[in-house]
Amino acid sequence: MTFETVFVFPNLLALVIIIAGGLVRGYAGFGSGLVMVPLLAFLWDPVNAIILTLSLGLFAAIQMTYPALKLANWTDIAPMIFAAIFVTPIGTILLITLDPELIKKIIAGIVLVITIVSLAGWSYKGRTGTAPSLLAGCISAIIDGIAAVGGPVYVIYLISLPEKPQVQRANIAIMTSVMGITVLTYTLIAGDVDPKNINRIILYTIPYILSVWFGMKLFSIMPGEIFKTIILWLLLIIVSGILIV
Repeated sequence: MTFETVFVFPNLLALVIIIAGGLVRGYAGFGSGLVMVPLLAFLWDPVNAIILTLSLGLFAAIQMTYPALKLANWTDIAPMIFAAIFVTPIGTILLITLDPELIKKIIAGIVLVITIVSLAGWSYKGRTGTAPSLLAGCISAIIDGIAAVGGPVYVIYLISLPEKPQVQRANIAIMTSVMGITVLTYTLIAGDVDPKNINRIILYTIPYILSVWFGMKLFSIMPGEIFKTIILWLLLIIVSGILIV
């Protein structure tokens, strides 16, 4: 990497996207994929956007998962972890085999639907237990495998459970880490990974770690609804543009 190759517009734009994704991950405990994957896929391609997003996410997992281990309710998330391990390959196969341009549209479409649902304030009020947890995990795993944006599905389910906010946040943090590691592993096994990702990981690791740390601090300062609404409206505008182009 040289000065001329690093400080080019696509890399600087990617830096802004990655910092935004890190802030969301640190603040909410999930959601960096919603910000990063559709936008980085527009810059590069879906597979490499997902590889970079999930590779950087490993650092957030280290920062956020350890404190969550003692707080999480493993009964709530065990069926979802099972789904992450055994169902994710379905989405990964679609990611690798379908046309990249089609995948970009699928990713943008999924994010658009999730964003509209979130802005509408819809929440899950159905049954809970092992079977619903497994179903939520399976849906999340398939979406994560193909687009790395399955987080809102299990988040909507987990926040519907009668747990303390600290436990809900811990459950979300652990599931985000497990899903990220699983999707990354299967995508790497499937192959077709650009070696340039190594340089990109080196280039963006420090900014991402710092933005996650700042997002965690921001959690105690900024009211959650304001931050969430800003991000969701930005996503709505951006992914709508991607679908139109």
